[in-house]
Amino acid sequence: MLDIQCLKDFHVLAQLKHFGRAAERCHVSTSGLSRRIQSLEVWLGAPVLVRSGAGIELTAAGERLLAVSADAVAALDSVRRAVHAETSVRREQIRFAAPHIMSALFFSAWFPLLGARFQSTRFSVTSDHLDACAASLEAGEEDFLVFLADEANGVFSRLQPVFERGGFRLLTMGHESLTPVCVADARGRAVHSLDGDRTRAVSLLGYSDECSLSWILEASLRATPALPTFKRHHENSLADGLRSMALAGLGVAWLPHRLIADDLVARRLVSATSRHLDIAMHITIARRSTAMSDCAEAFWDYLNDEYGGARGRAPIGVSPHLPLPA
Repeated sequence: MLDIQCLKDFHVLAQLKHFGRAAERCHVSTSGLSRRIQSLEVWLGAPVLVRSGAGIELTAAGERLLAVSADAVAALDSVRRAVHAETSVRREQIRFAAPHIMSALFFSAWFPLLGARFQSTRFSVTSDHLDACAASLEAGEEDFLVFLADEANGVFSRLQPVFERGGFRLLTMGHESLTPVCVADARGRAVHSLDGDRTRAVSLLGYSDECSLSWILEASLRATPALPTFKRHHENSLADGLRSMALAGLGVAWLPHRLIADDLVARRLVSATSRHLDIAMHITIARRSTAMSDCAEAFWDYLNDEYGGARGRAPIGVSPHLPLPA
């Protein structure tokens, strides 16, 4: 199935004719942009560009696709905006954008808590990679963005251009952590231990670079001393996928604590270290500085009034004790 985001990225690349600059404009890594273009070429059945000494040039197939898809993308975006506007008029609706992991960690427990207060409000969540979610918020397609931010600023350093342009307001609603875990041997010891001989390579199960948890993990690893050498043979864009790999004994993975709480209790997974190597994260909500619908503005006021933040200006790190799942 063709992903419209691949077409949008293709248009940017065709305009800039440079993978690095196009990746920065699209808020994705160079390798992530390359994979999207490859996906587009698989769908089309032909290469859309060639690299030359002068840079990047479109193939004949790429030129044909560009001519047709520009109008198609514009038309689809126009329809989507119109449908969103009509839906908002017909009923009270608050729209969230969030990375996939937030559905498992946050929304499933949070929405029932809001139901009694906002009985007539319809809440909807669009899940995607964080860079795409931030772009949707900036474009006004969603009311709020809910995501995980880290103390090493791995997330904010990647999204800095978007946040600087948008002048977003941020509020921290809770906390989560990434915990290094792996399977245990017959004695209950970590099979892929991060302790001991640091010259021994340890299999690290990593997140693919379009996943915001990868930005958090890599920023923390760079700042953590005395880690072993890692060998990286496996990765996944979803935390659930990495959990399955860890359960299969393929290596150590830093996974959201709430996702693996039952696994730790049942000893299906164990800590991979005796050191404190958990990575602290903040559950953060962002909105645009410009006015939203009356329903969305009332919801924002509720968050601030009920949970202690100054209206619209609560900084990262302030926890207003929003009820969250244990």
